[in-house]
Amino acid sequence: MVLPSEGAMPGMVSPLLRALSNQHERYVIFHTPCTISTDSCVSIGEHLVKTALGLIVVTLLIGLAWPTDKYRVLKSKELLQMLDAIHEDIKQHYYDPSIHGFDLDGRFAKARNEILGSKSESEGLLDIAAAVESVDDSHTHFRPPTRPYGVDYGWIMEPMGESGCFVTAVRPDTDAFAKGLKPGDKILSINGIAVTRQNLRFIEYAYHVVPQSGFHLSVQTPAGVTRNLVAMATVIPGQSIIRHSDVITWLSTHHQQADRSQYFHKEGVLFWKLPDFLLQPSEVDDLVNKAHSFRAVVLDLRGNRGGLEGALEELIGGFFDEDVEIGDVKARDGSMPWLVHSSRQKAFSGNLIVLVDSSTGSAAEIFSRVVQIEKRGTVVGDRTMGAVMQGKTFMHVVQLDPTYVTQYGVEVSTAELIMRDGKPLEKVGIMPDERILSTPDDLVLGRDPALARAAELAGVKISADEASKIFPFRWPKQRMPEID
Repeated sequence: MVLPSEGAMPGMVSPLLRALSNQHERYVIFHTPCTISTDSCVSIGEHLVKTALGLIVVTLLIGLAWPTDKYRVLKSKELLQMLDAIHEDIKQHYYDPSIHGFDLDGRFAKARNEILGSKSESEGLLDIAAAVESVDDSHTHFRPPTRPYGVDYGWIMEPMGESGCFVTAVRPDTDAFAKGLKPGDKILSINGIAVTRQNLRFIEYAYHVVPQSGFHLSVQTPAGVTRNLVAMATVIPGQSIIRHSDVITWLSTHHQQADRSQYFHKEGVLFWKLPDFLLQPSEVDDLVNKAHSFRAVVLDLRGNRGGLEGALEELIGGFFDEDVEIGDVKARDGSMPWLVHSSRQKAFSGNLIVLVDSSTGSAAEIFSRVVQIEKRGTVVGDRTMGAVMQGKTFMHVVQLDPTYVTQYGVEVSTAELIMRDGKPLEKVGIMPDERILSTPDDLVLGRDPALARAAELAGVKISADEASKIFPFRWPKQRMPEID
């Protein structure tokens, strides 16, 4: 079962992105005196790192002293140069030359006028972002200049069902915690903008492009009490920067091991939490081999926003004893079937339960939908993101002076996936076979009813309280670097 599209309402994106930045704080761009690589990065997953408010890596100038020879505010002509290059990338590489009938030229002409009339660099960057977001595509985004500083908002929220967005975690050593923000609180608005499942990705994205020193929040407690608070962010100096090609190496080094999954087993059932698909195919094969001594696997893909296509293919092949046709990949030069080869005798043949939520995206969604279509197992949890395209990143530079440049880019959807049942997942997501949602009280008490139900389907009886202790949430000791 799938639901109708939840794309942004026509005309909503640009005013929303502008309204979100109601604190037009000037921030500066980090310029590097080096040769910039323009190699593109191709992946199934756009969201390689969880982009919840608590984990967004962004830059903000808050009373810091900056070396004037390396940092300065971008001028209108440089912003226009960025806009024009991005416009051309989308026209040349977007998988549908007609952009679904959208007037791309007219929208970018409007953005030019907005940039010329903008009052700050922040407004200009948002004008670029809004023009790109008007394409309304999960894998078509403006990549603003890389920044060496980060901001930690200190809390995470997530859509729950269709009813709204709820706080799921608050870092103890933050202003949000001190102000009394707690798991289970429903976020009604951020800086005066009502928060819904439909517009959450635009809100998160806008605060990546133009970060804030804090948020004016309106929240509703599980008891139904509405209150307002201001939660300030924490500036992270010295934020490290890595290239796309170094992401997997960084993750392996950071965790001191290639296998970043979490495991638990009970009564012949393997509980496996796979955080992402940022793995080499050979590594996935090794992980699937761990399952062969168990009668069932509960694969937790909640919060998994995708990664590499090869890792996805290896995981599918490891759970199916026959080759699987995923669907058709529609690109600018035509369509071609996507066929994944089975591991045959090495494939796991036991019972399979897959957990998903509203933060499950891209490759993780494809895997879960294949399990449903092929009737290989049962999918449990919440409706997924609906962010399933094939994207490619195009990088550019702006020459600021004879020595320094700033790098920026755009990710463009180069292909659309139509599943074997003839339906897309983009903007739709997948509806689990059993929709199990956490209530505000579950979030307050730390219960995990979805995992408890998945265990029950696998033949293991555990309570929601016990389930929450299997894969408890932990704040990362080291934040993911900004990806260049």
